[in-house]
Amino acid sequence: MKAGKSVLITAFVLLTAAANARPATLPPLPQLDLSNTFPGVRNQIRKAEAAAHARPNDSEANGKLGMVLDAYEQYSAAEVCYRRAHLLAPAAFPWAYNLAYVQMKLGKYRDAAAAFEAALKIRPDYFPARLNLAECLLSIGQLRESRALFEEIVRKYPDNPEAYYGLGRVESQQGDAEAAARTLEKAIELFPQYGGAHYALAMVYRKLGKGSEAQAQFAAYRANVANNPSEVDPLRAAVQHLNQTPLRYLRQGIELEQAGDLQGAIQAHLKAIELDPDFVQAHINLIQLYARAGEYSKAEEEYRIAVRLNPHRADCYYNYGVLMFGLGKYAEAEQAFRQAIAGNPYYAQAHNNLGFLLQQQGHLQEALREFEEAVKYQPDYRLARFHIGQILANQGDYKAAIEQFQKILEPDDAETPTYLYALATAYARAGDVANALNYMRKARADAVAKSQTQLLAGIDHDLKALENYSSRH
Repeated sequence: MKAGKSVLITAFVLLTAAANARPATLPPLPQLDLSNTFPGVRNQIRKAEAAAHARPNDSEANGKLGMVLDAYEQYSAAEVCYRRAHLLAPAAFPWAYNLAYVQMKLGKYRDAAAAFEAALKIRPDYFPARLNLAECLLSIGQLRESRALFEEIVRKYPDNPEAYYGLGRVESQQGDAEAAARTLEKAIELFPQYGGAHYALAMVYRKLGKGSEAQAQFAAYRANVANNPSEVDPLRAAVQHLNQTPLRYLRQGIELEQAGDLQGAIQAHLKAIELDPDFVQAHINLIQLYARAGEYSKAEEEYRIAVRLNPHRADCYYNYGVLMFGLGKYAEAEQAFRQAIAGNPYYAQAHNNLGFLLQQQGHLQEALREFEEAVKYQPDYRLARFHIGQILANQGDYKAAIEQFQKILEPDDAETPTYLYALATAYARAGDVANALNYMRKARADAVAKSQTQLLAGIDHDLKALENYSSRH
């Protein structure tokens, strides 16, 4: 964002009277100062504000103004509007729920808990309301009630990492560190990049006297500090959709990229830049988006713009390094990854990519150090562990290599057959034919199941050699 230009600065003063309102039951509409907003945002808010003033007893008009203000994180003003809408239409779930949500964002956890309970009387099945209620109960110290609700959610939604994260924090506060560790480990198993869960688990491990494990979790937290599971909340999504700031289009672009719509993602990022040409994150993202689209000159231009706007962004240099690597410009790629690490020493992906380049140049010890840094800061980084295992196996340290390969067999995905094959090969080179055959056969079955014919050819060749060797000995 441009310096000095916030999304919305709202100083609201409650009016002393509101025409056609019911002053005994309705709080007055907020008065908004929109002098320092983007023109499109200002017009959007003024339109909703005018509708609410024209129809002060209309719950929809009041609620829609609340949603627009909420979209720009103006929670105090939004709370007033949602409260009016809820009083006008007590049975309307969206106004009850959104009132509770903005109260939670304002830190009014006791009020929010009561509001979520009221909302759940209207729609008992709305999962986000139950999860947020449990969080509010935790925040106000009602641990027994919070734990019971989190446990109920876990039973009903056993694949939800946020529920395990909440339950683990309750267990920790209740002094049950062993249970908390197991619960938080489950949250991380379900969402390995869960920064908050890594931090909470680090604190629990520290309580348990597990110093090295705690340090590993702190490192994982630093590498994933801003990562949380995607929120599945249709009512909040409807609010966020109203946001017409550059950030809204950035988020839209990220979602389109994840859905496989590369051109749509590019257009959304360009819309963000149209609204704010100095929005550096949009330029940084476009480096890799244009690179993937094969528009390399545009990718390089976005890199130059991003560096001019902010020469200290590690992700800018990382994206440029990936671009240079893809173009076969390995010296430039190496320099870019080193700049990324200089800007963010915890950047696991940059350490891994630098390690790969060093490995290709034959600088194996330097490469090994970079791969080790990658797993230090992201312990679940399977590709980096795979590279460590390869180097150790080639150095004849089969035991250490096997330990690395054993750690990357889960989760079961497209890479698993390769990792099983590597483990089988390490056992074979170590002279452990029984385990080599076992894992080679597992690798073959997995490669067949996943239709990986090219890998299968190599596995079949080595499996036949192992079986021949085994039959002669």
